[in-house]
Amino acid sequence: MKMIRAQQRFDTLRARERPDPIRWGRRVYSAICIALLLLVLDYAAGDTLILRAHGLIVNDRYVVAATYPGKIATVRVSEGERVTAGDVLVEFESLDILKDIATLSTQNAELATREAQLRIRAAVARDLVPLAERHARESTNATGLIDRMAGRGLINLQRMDQALSSEYATSARLAELRSEISVLDIQLPQVRAALQRAATALRQLESTYNRGIIRAPREALVGSRVPVPGQVVKFGDELLQLHGKESVVLAYLPETYLFGLAPGDKVGVDGGSAGVTGTVDAILPVTDALPPEFQNMFRPRDRSRLLRVRLPNDHKLAVSEKVTVRGCALGWCWRS
Repeated sequence: MKMIRAQQRFDTLRARERPDPIRWGRRVYSAICIALLLLVLDYAAGDTLILRAHGLIVNDRYVVAATYPGKIATVRVSEGERVTAGDVLVEFESLDILKDIATLSTQNAELATREAQLRIRAAVARDLVPLAERHARESTNATGLIDRMAGRGLINLQRMDQALSSEYATSARLAELRSEISVLDIQLPQVRAALQRAATALRQLESTYNRGIIRAPREALVGSRVPVPGQVVKFGDELLQLHGKESVVLAYLPETYLFGLAPGDKVGVDGGSAGVTGTVDAILPVTDALPPEFQNMFRPRDRSRLLRVRLPNDHKLAVSEKVTVRGCALGWCWRS
């Protein structure tokens, strides 16, 4: 069956409306030109009118460093783990510290023995002084008696020499005891002070080493760098980082931005995965060079003032994440 189709009438073709392809092409071209013009204006002067400060999420950090050379025996934490004050982070082994502890212990024992010996000698000398003084007095009296008898011719010279020798010996012994007591009175405080310093050094070293156990000083979040068992570290090497709870944004305020910010203004903080509303805490009176990841290759490297933005405690942004601070245009921060 043949379809019947209405025939076109030639006398009505001029009255019909036909689409104008040139008109739609002009509209698309104009829209593209306007978009390009807006992009050029935004690139050239956008930072002058609109706040766009790039920055990083930071918080109070605590670096756990090796206070002595050694080897990691056990690691008790993992990246991103929440720890509390006193939790064991790492177990350490250091033969150098164990050797130093043994050396100090030996020195302590030697000094303690030396101090005991000097104390005993001082006590013995003080106990012998009264006897030596009595012996010296008796020898002096005996010598005087012998001198009187020798004057009468009752005692020979040999006996007199023996009496003088005995008096000299007793006097010399008494002088030795007194001088020994004086020397011991000087040596004992010195030895006791050295013993006290060595004992303090030993306690501090044992406290610092703490059997190789390194504990968390406070409640924090373990950073992304964690050592591995068997890793050898030197003095001062960073073992891991602990991040606190409170986070802020340190943003680099563009120098071309013509309008000011005040503490208390609300701004938007946009990250790669989430966005929150923060509060301007302070405009720091310091400048710093923008990190390489924030630099524009078509512009010379410049320095900008730092803007600190306080974040709410329930934010979902990650530590050290790159963010952009927005929310102000022409001096008006609409988030506030």
